[in-house]
Amino acid sequence: MTDDLSDLAARAVALATPGANVPLLDGVALFSATSTDSSLAMFYEPMACIVLQGEMEVTIGAAVLDYAPGTCFVGSIDLPVTGRITRASVTHPYLALSVTLGRDALADLMAESPRVSVERGKCYAFGPVPSGVLDACGRLLSLQGSPDDVAVIGPMIRREMMYRLLRGPQAAALHQIIASDPKLAQVRRALTWIREHIDESVPIHAMATCAGMSDASFHRHFRAATGMSPLQYQKSLRLQAARRAILAGAEVAHAAFDVGYQSASQFSREYSRMFGLAPSRDVKRLLDAGGTEPAGMAPT
Repeated sequence: MTDDLSDLAARAVALATPGANVPLLDGVALFSATSTDSSLAMFYEPMACIVLQGEMEVTIGAAVLDYAPGTCFVGSIDLPVTGRITRASVTHPYLALSVTLGRDALADLMAESPRVSVERGKCYAFGPVPSGVLDACGRLLSLQGSPDDVAVIGPMIRREMMYRLLRGPQAAALHQIIASDPKLAQVRRALTWIREHIDESVPIHAMATCAGMSDASFHRHFRAATGMSPLQYQKSLRLQAARRAILAGAEVAHAAFDVGYQSASQFSREYSRMFGLAPSRDVKRLLDAGGTEPAGMAPT
């Protein structure tokens, strides 16, 4: 696999723009970074991330995942996460492909594929990338430069990637995307509600009521699905939204107020704890580095 990854990385470098997301086709993008000095705030929608070169440390709640060449993350639920690229350089940049996982496309694939027994698991999975996915990545990279081929063949390759993932060790997470689990559906409803009320101080009881659960049941199922507590999830969303607003030119105090903070000092403390620097210093660093987050890790 090492030789395959080296070849894929060499081809990907020719297509990449350091610090930027490069779309290869609808639903597939390439991210490249040459620096290790930025803290990344990301919002994972249902997606797969395939690492070709370099390393990144990603934190989801209390879990820390070490992205390395040949590893693959598959997520089935909306998650705010933080990350830090730990190995990258100008000559050997961090390179990762992201593949958006559409619910309808996955449902069609499951209906057409041989039935397999999949244990119910977490809403995300991380491990070695299936070799068939790497083969598909190589063919997709080979299409670049021919828009007609990308338009016609590209969607078929993306579909194949999802099929290979469905047959691999990350299958359980993909099945969660279309699962009819009523508890997971209730958690998803709460996630949407929390995002829509990001600027409000919402108690756990209100979130649980929205989900149609008792407080204790909601907290338990929410943590099982996301890896974090409801309040941790809400705080991460708020801080990420404020960071984007400041990057876009908003005053720090205004950005904090717009996402529900009443205390500037509390906002600064929590921001520094999450991103490693005070808001103004962090944003300056991001702007100097280009201010771009990895593809497949879309802003909230």
